[in-house]
Amino acid sequence: MFDNLHLTNMLRSEVEHISETGLPLDVFPDKIQEIILNLARYENFNVEYTASIILSAVAVAVGNSCHIRIKGEWKTCSSLYMMLIGRPGLGKTPLLGFIYKPINEYDDRLYEKFNDDWNEYERAMSCSKDKRNNDGEDSLIKKPHLTTTVISDFTPEAMMNAHQYNLRGIALVVDEILALFNSVKRYSSKNNLIEDLLTAYSGQPLKIIRKSELRPILIKKPCINLIGSVQTNMLQEVFCTEFLANGFRAEFLANGLLDRFLFVYPKDRKISMWRQENRNIARPDIMNKWRTIIDKIFSLPCNVDEKGSTVTPHILTLSEEAEDYFYNWYNGIIDSVNAIEDDTEVESRKMKLNGHSARLALLFQIMKWAADGEDMLYVGLDSVKSAIRMIDYYEDTYRRIQEVLVINGIGETKDAWLSLLGDTFTSADAVIAGKKVEMSRRSVYYALEQLCRLQHPLVEKIQHGFYRKTTADNTNASCTIALSNGKCTVELPQSAKVQSATTINTEGYE
Repeated sequence: MFDNLHLTNMLRSEVEHISETGLPLDVFPDKIQEIILNLARYENFNVEYTASIILSAVAVAVGNSCHIRIKGEWKTCSSLYMMLIGRPGLGKTPLLGFIYKPINEYDDRLYEKFNDDWNEYERAMSCSKDKRNNDGEDSLIKKPHLTTTVISDFTPEAMMNAHQYNLRGIALVVDEILALFNSVKRYSSKNNLIEDLLTAYSGQPLKIIRKSELRPILIKKPCINLIGSVQTNMLQEVFCTEFLANGFRAEFLANGLLDRFLFVYPKDRKISMWRQENRNIARPDIMNKWRTIIDKIFSLPCNVDEKGSTVTPHILTLSEEAEDYFYNWYNGIIDSVNAIEDDTEVESRKMKLNGHSARLALLFQIMKWAADGEDMLYVGLDSVKSAIRMIDYYEDTYRRIQEVLVINGIGETKDAWLSLLGDTFTSADAVIAGKKVEMSRRSVYYALEQLCRLQHPLVEKIQHGFYRKTTADNTNASCTIALSNGKCTVELPQSAKVQSATTINTEGYE
């Protein structure tokens, strides 16, 4: 039986046309669904951004308190790297501030404790100095260190220092994520923020040995969350693999960092109209409800050894039926990858989906505990199903982004490329022609797929691996407009050079 809140959420979701966004809102606990819907209603916040930022905030609150066992000895924390994409005015920054407010309040309490400890430290040092002056005895007094969770303006050193004093985990919250990526050029290869982020995401120990440090920094179980935004007109730069104008190569793409990201790119780019409220009706206390949930998650203990250097997370395993479902789902992905003959066509991102899904499954299980009081003996089937549905949503978003990038990127080369092909041709012919106009193999496959899907297709697929051009009247048709259908068009600078093979999701098209 459904309770009133569940039925109300279902009705509101239908009225607000949530299903059209592609977001599976129903995977969230009812109390969190209500928060998301209320933020859309009363604060004009986008539901897709809201749901994703909530996942990010929950991941921060969980930190190293709980890990999930994926398979065998493969265990991971729930940290997420997330990128919010959209035009200015969609309310990304205010929403991020709202959702992260309870976490910032948690940090405020840590800061107050640090101040108290520091005052006590100074009094103790003063007494110790007097004692040394009187009898020559010395005493060891431990210097307090600030524990913080959220950092926004930082260097790699600052990030590592913050993490070593907060083993539960930290969150990198940046307004413009490109500023973070481009900051890499300020540091040498031995001091690389991107490498640190890759290492942390994989769960491998972070070890920093620098002359500037009195002693090495070792974080055995790193847990770093990252969330930031980027404007749509900067997408080309985010995914660029060529040398930028400043001479800095975007290594975050070449080394696979973007495969670790979940992308949020709402289908509807329109800013919602403001609605006047009935002043006689009391507004719901959204923040208090949200704060209650986050504070409960922060109450999960993060066990640290006596030396204060190693955390021992509580390990949640998949229930038997959850494991069966999860393995069958991922084995389907493995089958699709194994069916690809050419290794260059294997998309590395697909092989990260098991890790993404496991992290989300852990988060959904903990959200159900925090919101509905469900147990946390294991990660159940419902949590796994919820995670996979969210992954489907994020991967659909990623594909839309790649399609837009490819279509915009080949704008100048499309005609030249097609002119090199006969009226009928094979995929191998298309690849050879693509090389002559500097199109990567995967870009060619993506282009073939998209040109076949246009409202007035320029190319049609005859059979596996064989294509033919359509009528010559369509050779100048606009790829971008036809593809986007008015929803996904991005005004990007065109380039004769198309994305690297590492960036394109080809799905094995031939």
